[in-house]
Amino acid sequence: MKRAIGAGLTLALLGLTAACQPSAPPPAVSIDGTAQRSGVETSLRGLAVVDETTAWIGAPDGVVLRTINGGQSWTRSRIEAAAGLDLRSAHGFDAEHALFFTAGSPARLFETRDGGNSFTLLYEDASDAAFFDGLAFWDANRGIAFSDPVDGVFHILLTEDGGQSWSQAEGLPAPLEGEAGFAASDSSLATGPDGRVWIGTGGAAKARVLMSGDFGAGWEVVEAPLASAGAGAGIFSIAVAGNTLVAVGGDYTREDAREGVAAYSLDGGRIWFEPATAPAGYRSGVAALPGLPGHFLAVGPNGADLSRDGGRNWEPVALTGSNAIAFAPGAAQGWVVGNEGRIHRIRVDQAVE
Repeated sequence: MKRAIGAGLTLALLGLTAACQPSAPPPAVSIDGTAQRSGVETSLRGLAVVDETTAWIGAPDGVVLRTINGGQSWTRSRIEAAAGLDLRSAHGFDAEHALFFTAGSPARLFETRDGGNSFTLLYEDASDAAFFDGLAFWDANRGIAFSDPVDGVFHILLTEDGGQSWSQAEGLPAPLEGEAGFAASDSSLATGPDGRVWIGTGGAAKARVLMSGDFGAGWEVVEAPLASAGAGAGIFSIAVAGNTLVAVGGDYTREDAREGVAAYSLDGGRIWFEPATAPAGYRSGVAALPGLPGHFLAVGPNGADLSRDGGRNWEPVALTGSNAIAFAPGAAQGWVVGNEGRIHRIRVDQAVE
């Protein structure tokens, strides 16, 4: 039986679900992946897609990859001050300007404004206890970064000057025992229009979603029906398309288990439903397909799955197992990245009947 979790009265659920049922079969789509040479053999997770030709990738040992020709070639640079650190959170503003957050300690944020030729340290956590899981921006100035809790408080930073300075968000809910985020794909944090943001958590008795609708000034939290038994279980990625949200995850120590690996919301994240047909295992990344309403693509180490009905049902697709996925804004082209330096350029087309 489909189960819903969230804030709100149960009497609203039937009307909400019925009103959002698709009136016609969703269109058939084709998904093509083309392998590209990364020049590295490490695990890739920090993927930031600027447009159809430009993308940045943060890698282990302070390595940064960049393409400006759609992935025909990738250039490699290195942040010497991040040697030995994994760059799992990235944001690209354009072909020259990008930010990279380290995962683990020391927690540091670096900036390049010259295409990766040089890097500047913008921020360093003074507590030596932060572990940043995601980085996102609403526009060129306003952004947000999310870390595991520090001293029993969620560590969420806000910037209004493009990352040059940061302040701790206030009014946050208290974390549960063991609650934290996951830095598996730089997508457990998702932003939306008008200052909306969602952050998925795990590692506690319940998987939860932190939400703000005013650029992080005020916060609320709801539960979501994803796996929550153990430190490696919870929400690993959230994708947003209007008021439809899809969260994926599960337990990364049980890659093939299908229970608790996905959920969807139809009302901006307040109420969450379990899918009728789940993805085929733990999924670390999910993205909405631009130009195809209700379509979401989820990836994980054992494969990928497509939903054509807003997260209710999932079907396997022929894509190599990956860690992270992102599309160019407004274009059905993007990349997936994975272990052993794997990069695939992906293209999604609506099939002609």
